[in-house]
Amino acid sequence: MPAPRKMTANSLNALKGWPQMNAVDYHASVDSSMSGSLPILAGSVVSLNSSGNFILGVGTTNVMPMFMFNNSDDPDVSNDGGDASADVGVWIPISPTGQALALVAVGAYELVSTAYVAGSYAPNAALSSDLSGSDAGKLQAGTIGTDMIVGIVSRGVVDNGYGKSALAFWPFPIFPG
Repeated sequence: MPAPRKMTANSLNALKGWPQMNAVDYHASVDSSMSGSLPILAGSVVSLNSSGNFILGVGTTNVMPMFMFNNSDDPDVSNDGGDASADVGVWIPISPTGQALALVAVGAYELVSTAYVAGSYAPNAALSSDLSGSDAGKLQAGTIGTDMIVGIVSRGVVDNGYGKSALAFWPFPIFPG
């Protein structure tokens, strides 16, 4: 069993605009192709594949970017406690859907994410996220017209409220080409 993560080490927090009754969020399952990339950590950039499941990153494809609110292996997303219909006393989460929550990039909020490539980020810089490799799903500098832009830097690198560095930005999708 892996060592537990610190509760606030990986996070997506809203500085402004969420939660609200009109907030834009989305629930989906994490695609099974991501099993080698698991867990997908809170704050990671995700998009939907053709099956309607979350995958890491956006690359240069025309997709709707979203930002994971919880970790893919959190107990309310992943329940490996057993079959409640057959086993007495198995742990059952509050929401045993097997789905994760992500905030959609068209929402009117300012977010702060711990999932970013280290560096300095000036206000108004465009952000993207790779589909593969070690930086898949992490916010990083993007090029408008080439990359799928997922957001615009607001305050740069800040404290996430729990003593961890995080990148503050406004979600703002700009499709390449």
